[in-house]
Amino acid sequence: MTDLAVLLGHQIGYSASPAMHNAAFAALEMDARYELRDVDSLNLADEVAVLLEDGRIGANVTRPHKIDVCQLVDELGPEVRRLGAVNTIVRHGDRLVARNTDVAALSAELPTGVTRAVVLGAGGASRAVVGCLREAGCEQVLVLDRARWANLPGAIATAELLVNATPIGTESDETPVPSSLLRPGLQVLDLVYRPSPTRLVREAREAGAEARDGAGVLLRQASLSFALWTGREAPLEVMRRALQAELRAPARA
Repeated sequence: MTDLAVLLGHQIGYSASPAMHNAAFAALEMDARYELRDVDSLNLADEVAVLLEDGRIGANVTRPHKIDVCQLVDELGPEVRRLGAVNTIVRHGDRLVARNTDVAALSAELPTGVTRAVVLGAGGASRAVVGCLREAGCEQVLVLDRARWANLPGAIATAELLVNATPIGTESDETPVPSSLLRPGLQVLDLVYRPSPTRLVREAREAGAEARDGAGVLLRQASLSFALWTGREAPLEVMRRALQAELRAPARA
């Protein structure tokens, strides 16, 4: 029987995860595949329950379900208990264990030595960012959801780091931050990775800021999820090449 891992989210046709994971399965000659499962909140519990069927090895979880999934599994990993957000579900027999590989991926991608940071968004991705920054000793982490974006000018003016943890900019030329607020000395991480680079990243670089998109975070979290499901080290370079090729291609509808 072919093993199956899936991505649980809503409006996720843009995802590059299938390309990476299916390339990894092929490289290791594993009889397995990775598929998208576009599911709304009303049907999320049923889709999680299906993960206990024969052949299922687990799932990734993305917007808008990273927080709600905490209530639908049998066990929470220590990082999930701390953050209250899930991005990976691992099947262990008749039990589903929630994990969060975003944390380790972000730890490798976020700049060090930051004392003042602004994080846009208040969902599961934002929780992982905030957790990493605080663990790294960031003294001031200001989280701004859309209701508080009027505070952006003052917040960014004194920040060393800006992280976009919202979906704004995905498959579009939108940006959550007016270009007039970007400046030299500001570091920017946009967790959106498609298009690559995003408008926020382009405008940040034009303003003299150091900026990167979320492709690196995506690759790292995917490799960690792969290892949790399979018990094997992910072929990182294979996944990297698959991701790069996928980001050059049009997104799926």
